[in-house]
Amino acid sequence: MRLLPIALLLVASGSAWAGNFAECILSKAPGVANDTAAQAVYQVCLQENPGGFQSVAQGSGRGWLGFKSGAECTAKKAGDTRSNQAAHMVGVACRKLYDEPNPFLDPNLGKDLLK
Repeated sequence: MRLLPIALLLVASGSAWAGNFAECILSKAPGVANDTAAQAVYQVCLQENPGGFQSVAQGSGRGWLGFKSGAECTAKKAGDTRSNQAAHMVGVACRKLYDEPNPFLDPNLGKDLLK
């Protein structure tokens, strides 16, 4: 019975716990010191998670245990990253996971009006 609250918290935290390209970047890129290493991180994450950022659902990291926004995540995760390329990748990953989806970017927007 003691494990039930922990299990519920893990489920409620959304897919941020699930492995994906953005989570891979956030686990490997913070603190990277040079752009050569940043490019290697990108290649490793792409091999492990084909599809890159396009395969990550916008806002999929949002939940009780996640950051409140992509900006908050970027400030926390990229602050000590000397490589500009790595810091940029961290920022993109943070925005993909923690910013709310933009309904105007939905390819199905307005299709019901055309019927």
